[in-house]
Amino acid sequence: MANTEKRKSGKNNIRFILVNSIIFLCIASALVYILVSYLHIGDDNYTNDAQIEAYVNPVNTRVSAYIKEIRFQELKKVKKGDTLVILDDRELQTQLGQAEAAYSNALASKQVTFSTINTVSNNLKVIDANVTGAKARYWNAEENYKRYASLLKDEAVTQQQYDQMKTEKDAQQASYESLVSQRESANFSIAEANSKIALNDAEIKRTESALAMARLNLSYTVITAPYDGVMGRRTINTGQLLQAGQQIGSIVTNDRKWVVANFREKQMSRVRVGTKMAVKVDALKGKLFEAEVTAISEATGAKFSAVPVDNSTGNFVKVQQRIPVRIEFTSANSSEDLALLRAGMNVEVKLK
Repeated sequence: MANTEKRKSGKNNIRFILVNSIIFLCIASALVYILVSYLHIGDDNYTNDAQIEAYVNPVNTRVSAYIKEIRFQELKKVKKGDTLVILDDRELQTQLGQAEAAYSNALASKQVTFSTINTVSNNLKVIDANVTGAKARYWNAEENYKRYASLLKDEAVTQQQYDQMKTEKDAQQASYESLVSQRESANFSIAEANSKIALNDAEIKRTESALAMARLNLSYTVITAPYDGVMGRRTINTGQLLQAGQQIGSIVTNDRKWVVANFREKQMSRVRVGTKMAVKVDALKGKLFEAEVTAISEATGAKFSAVPVDNSTGNFVKVQQRIPVRIEFTSANSSEDLALLRAGMNVEVKLK
């Protein structure tokens, strides 16, 4: 009787151990499956450090002015060239008028210079004619003086007549030399006026550039969309004074999106340009997209940080780095599905 009870007890113990062992193996298998399939521990072909990327660019104003009208709404699509903001342009219109007046004045100054050259040139012709006449009169007076000098020696003329002829000769000589000096002054005036043409041309070029800049600044009072996209957050209101370079909003391109995945160093052995990837998007209930690697960063993400890690300080702790990898969607994906993607969405990436 006692032996029978011992045998039954032994069988129960063995059965209990077997059941517990089976339960333990099932639980361990389930844990391993969860760790491998869901948590991807030890899986070098997978990363969840990845996001959808797109070009998100700020839209800035180029001039300082008050906002007159806002024509865009947050999170709304816009087309290239659509008017986003209209600024009050009255001050810039005044600046444009001043620039136009300065340009007109520069053109007029050049015309005045040409008129001066023409006037001095005509005066020079008159002076040349007067010089020719004065030269002839001086020559005649000098010849008469020589004759009277000879006659005075022969006492054919009086001393008074000789003195009058000498005075006439000296007067004609002075008149001739004065006209020669005037001709030289006229030549200098023409040279000076010609030199002013270069100054006039420089002033015309300066005022023309200022006029073009004034017109350009006036065109900046209408801010348009630089490309097709979706407007982001609006940070301005009507009547607000904007400074040059101030951001009025941001625009996200909707024609192209890609994935930037940060793989650990030990995962990079299989990652090459052209490697096929499966992209799982969390926001779309785990929908899979086909993609491939198009570029690999030449530096780790830490090297692009504002304060890169400097291991030369002596406080070195080895930390596995991550390398950004650009992954683009292939043509196998439908455009309707790609249109559902948004910049910043979390995704999971796995090598095929």
